[in-house]
Amino acid sequence: MTGAIGTSQENGASATQPFNYFETVEDGLVCLPEGAAPVYWWLNRQGVSEDFTALYRTEEVFGLWPSRRDITQTWTFGLEIEFGAANREWIASELHARGIAAVAEPRRRHTLRSPGSWTVEFDPALTWELGGSEAWPGTSFPLGGEVVSPALSDTPETWEQVSTVLEVLRSCGADVSGKCGFHVHFAADALRDGDAAASAKGRQDAFLTRITRLAVLANACFEDVLFRMASAEGGCHRGQPFIYRHSPPRRDEYWSFDEPAQSFDGTGSSRQAVLNLTDVGSREKDIIEFRQSNGTLDRRVVQAFVSACAALIGGARWSPEAVLVSPEPLGYHLALE
Repeated sequence: MTGAIGTSQENGASATQPFNYFETVEDGLVCLPEGAAPVYWWLNRQGVSEDFTALYRTEEVFGLWPSRRDITQTWTFGLEIEFGAANREWIASELHARGIAAVAEPRRRHTLRSPGSWTVEFDPALTWELGGSEAWPGTSFPLGGEVVSPALSDTPETWEQVSTVLEVLRSCGADVSGKCGFHVHFAADALRDGDAAASAKGRQDAFLTRITRLAVLANACFEDVLFRMASAEGGCHRGQPFIYRHSPPRRDEYWSFDEPAQSFDGTGSSRQAVLNLTDVGSREKDIIEFRQSNGTLDRRVVQAFVSACAALIGGARWSPEAVLVSPEPLGYHLALE
């Protein structure tokens, strides 16, 4: 039985004792027993082919609310796919040859990107140099990095591009390690009404209410299943220090764009919070970032997690009653066993 957000009352535990089922193992990963089950449950709900493998869709991935398709088709999102092992210069060259990347070489992180094109970037936290052997003295091969998408929308072209990018990564020898993550960005406008909907104050009030709901849904109501889905293949989550996980008390309302980010991130304004709201309201990039997911090169897992993020945003916008469900903090499923 759950009590306040982030707490449990099970097997005689105190009602104020927080769940914490992180189990640090030798390689620094975090294991959640049977953590892969929700991933395959979600994938199988997307549709099953004759050989019982989950299908990858190219249409209506955000078609969770058919009557609101005119709105969801305007939502834009972006992907950051971190990888290890493969030569990032080879990957950049291959993506450029296929017309997906504007340049044939990697760029440094946060440099100016070409609109509408994917970019291979150098990430110091993920990269290393292979070389210096007797056979090739003075040579080195830069390995690891991340592929960053342009602004995408729910169209067949988008999902075909995503599939191609992941195919290129795999064919170039990329893999994912405990350091790799998969990050999903949504433009914050997905939670805003159009200019004609209400007064400026009314629009801001509605937006702040929705961003608050989103934080409650992601960080409290469905935290457990999101982390289990984010574990993807194998059921092990990379955990800290790559992300910060929080289940803080809920507040009834917020009065500025900054307050939800501050409230749902105990370190202040950390960009490594699992739900990163630090860019909301920014003139440079007004986005909501979901950082829960492990790295993956499986297009089905990528699509399923993007769809889950869209479901959270839609729930925050159109289903206010969703925040009234009993919170399920990390480890909740273990208390049911």
